Amino acid sequence: EMADMVASGMTPAQVITAATKNGAEFLRIPNTGTIESGKMADFIVLDANPLEDITNTRKISTVYLRGTAVPR
Repeated sequence: EMADMVASGMTPAQVITAATKNGAEFLRIPNTGTIESGKMADFIVLDANPLEDITNTRKISTVYLRGTAVPR
């Protein structure tokens, strides 16, 4: 879906914002959606820059839940 959003004219940055920050706000899930002090530390580390190519979001190196790396 992210690649389709870019193909439709959104920038990779806009797609990432829609999938994270805006998604959390829409679903009214507090303390998620952005990386900030006081928020839950759920995030992924990628092997390549998704701003250069949105399909790089598939190149997952590490997954963190509540600040702790989890095995894949």
